[in-house]
Amino acid sequence: METLRKRRGTGRVTLADVAKSAGVGAMTVSRALRTPEQVSDKLRDKIQQVVEELGYIPNQAAGALASGKSDSIALILPSFTDKICCDFIPFFQEILNQAGYQLIIGYSSYSITQEEQLLSTLLANNPAAVVLFGSEHSAQTVKLLKNSQAAVLEIAEINELCIDLNVGTDHYQSSKEMTRYLIKQGFQKIAFVGARSEQSILRKQLRGWQAAMLENYLAPDHFLTSNDEPNIELGSEGVAKLLLQQPDLDAFIFSHEEIAMGALFECQRRVLQIPKDIALTCLDGSTFSEKCIPRLTSIEINYAKMAKKAARRLLERLTGEDQGTSKQIDIGFKLCERASS
Repeated sequence: METLRKRRGTGRVTLADVAKSAGVGAMTVSRALRTPEQVSDKLRDKIQQVVEELGYIPNQAAGALASGKSDSIALILPSFTDKICCDFIPFFQEILNQAGYQLIIGYSSYSITQEEQLLSTLLANNPAAVVLFGSEHSAQTVKLLKNSQAAVLEIAEINELCIDLNVGTDHYQSSKEMTRYLIKQGFQKIAFVGARSEQSILRKQLRGWQAAMLENYLAPDHFLTSNDEPNIELGSEGVAKLLLQQPDLDAFIFSHEEIAMGALFECQRRVLQIPKDIALTCLDGSTFSEKCIPRLTSIEINYAKMAKKAARRLLERLTGEDQGTSKQIDIGFKLCERASS
């Protein structure tokens, strides 16, 4: 086979290279790759053989621009380790893959600036949809999304000002319900400890705790928040600092399970009986809450359910089958009462 010169500067085999090697026109190659049913079996097999021999990779972005259609969905992850991201992706991707779509994933590290930069790059590839975690985005991100032709899906939290589609849960209400539950159990001096204080989810949780305390004429004075990632150290530190300020605190609400585990270790170190001396709860429980000793009372969110509903809702939008369907889905949450309270 004749040695072909690849595209200057990229080393990439072009459509013209495939056409020349196969002895056909570029339009014939394009037709064989995009609508193979319009090409004879013999010619299609010949072109496919050349494609494989040359290692030709079709330019999907160019094809999407030409046809107005795309089989890619851009998803910007805030974290590779957070429970919601780990639990969400497999179910979300499976349903979209079955429908012929592929995910293109970016990583923002909970930075709205990084999210904006990633979005500018991802939109250049003309994705069919863009999926974002959370409700906080830069003004430029919102502008880019509204000016794009892509469907937009915001997940994780309910956002009354959502750009387009929204699937999540009400973190304000979950925190408020947990606080009300503790008050009903007889606890009155309830503290709050949370991570990622710059994030809207944490602020909603904090407001939910404050609202429930004030409704019951209790002072929401004792709380500790951090910009850091949720970790065991924050739980230990939070218990130590807040008990130093107010030794008779009788309950804690933690934004994350990891923080609650650190608090549990600190209480055990101090030989505090749970829940007799102090109750511990968290707002994002998992199997760890179920298996630790004592078992941890927690709010649990079904992220697999969230992923499935989000994927199906997005597919409805992409296929035009969502006429009259609400653009917002609240999947709810479950308060799991256990031994720690």
